[in-house]
Amino acid sequence: MNVRAELDTFIHRICSLRSVTLLVAWICMLDITLGAFRDEAAALGVKDTFVVLPFVQTDMYFSKVILLGVLCFYSNAPFMEKGEMYAVLRTGRNRWGRRNIRYIFFSSFFLSLCLAFLSSLTIAPAATWSNAWGTVYHTLSVTGSTIGAYISGKTLTAFAPFELLAHIIAIDSLVFACIGMLLYVLGLYLPRIWGYLITIVIAFLPTMEWMPYDIQYISPCSWMYPSQWRYGQDIDYPSLTYIYTALFLLLLLLGWAGQAKISRAAWGNQEET
Repeated sequence: MNVRAELDTFIHRICSLRSVTLLVAWICMLDITLGAFRDEAAALGVKDTFVVLPFVQTDMYFSKVILLGVLCFYSNAPFMEKGEMYAVLRTGRNRWGRRNIRYIFFSSFFLSLCLAFLSSLTIAPAATWSNAWGTVYHTLSVTGSTIGAYISGKTLTAFAPFELLAHIIAIDSLVFACIGMLLYVLGLYLPRIWGYLITIVIAFLPTMEWMPYDIQYISPCSWMYPSQWRYGQDIDYPSLTYIYTALFLLLLLLGWAGQAKISRAAWGNQEET
C-alpha cells in the first residue's frame, strides 16, 4: 500500500464542494436544533457535558439532514471519473478497488468525528468537559422536554457521556460507510441513478415515522439512535453486539461484491451517468 498515494487520494476527494455543502448544512441545522438546549442551560444557570450528539441526531428532521449530507458526500461513487481510469491502469483493478473501500472507511470516520465536534461546538457556551450527566440532561429527561429530540432516562442510566459518545462515533462511522459502500457497489452493478435511488430509500426508512418499526429496522440507519437500542431485557430492539456485528458483516459483504465486480468489469464500457 502506497501511503502517499492513499493520502493524496483522500485529500483530493474530501476537499470538494460536496464536503463544504455537507458541513454548512450540518452547522446550520445544529445551530437551529440546539438553540433550545442553550436556552434551557441559560434558564437553569448551569452548564452540562458537551456530549449532546447522541440525543440531537434522534431528531428526525436533523437525521434527514445528516443522511442527505452523507449521500451528497458520496454522490460521486463509484469514483469512475476520467482521471481514475489512469489510476486503474497504473495500480491494477483490485488495488484500485481496495483503495476506494479504504477511502470510504476513513472518510466515514472523518465525517463522524466532524459531526461530533460540530455538535459539541454548537453548545460550547453551555458545555463542560464533565463525564457525568448534569442538571440539564436530567431535567429534560424527567420533564419530557426536548432539545429538538427526546432525552431518554434509560440512556442516561446505561451510559456515561464519554462511553455513549464513543459508541455513537463508531456506529455513525459504520452507518456512513454502509451508505458510501451501497452507492459504490450499486453504482458498479447498476446505472448510478438507480443505485442512488435505492440507497436513498434504504437510508431514509428510519425517518418515515408512519412506517412500522419492523420495516424501518431493515435499514442499518435505524441503529444510529440510542432510543432504539436494547436496554435490559427488551428484545424489541437490537443490542450493541447485534448492531456492531450486523454492520461489520454488511460492510464485508458489500466489499466482497464490489471487488468481485471490479475484477471482471468491462472498463471500456463504463461511463459516468
